[in-house]
Amino acid sequence: MLRLSSLLTVGFFLVLASVSGEIVNFETCDDSVDTCTIHQVNVDPCPEAKNNAACHIHRRRRFTMSFDFTPHFDADTLDASLGWAKSENVELPLLSMDREACKYTNCPVRSGVKQTYTNNMLADGRFPLSPYTIRWALKDPVSQKRCCFTIDIKVVR
Repeated sequence: MLRLSSLLTVGFFLVLASVSGEIVNFETCDDSVDTCTIHQVNVDPCPEAKNNAACHIHRRRRFTMSFDFTPHFDADTLDASLGWAKSENVELPLLSMDREACKYTNCPVRSGVKQTYTNNMLADGRFPLSPYTIRWALKDPVSQKRCCFTIDIKVVR
């Protein structure tokens, strides 16, 4: 019976890992280093992450992005943004997405409280097949403080 219990436990964790996606490499934005801690970023599907490669995001297909973060500020609401990071200051919108971050994480946010943002979205079919560095941010519209990071993706068929 102990062996069956161990197998069930292993099976449960394998299912849990497949639901949460693959942990991907990320970089915290310079302006977020002191205002937010990004703990982990997950993309599903992203089998490429096992090889530390950019996630292949398929046009016209759904994918899920989630990340664990701890803001170092209080905010009643957050605005979400996602864009192609051409440089530190230039960003072009990459996907049409819901900007109301509180639909995908708990609001209000409180300084020092770890939480998770999860969004399942459709990759826009209009974007060229190409590699991109994307910048994802959750920003307090009042103070302008944000939780921000970049990851590398490759838009594929």
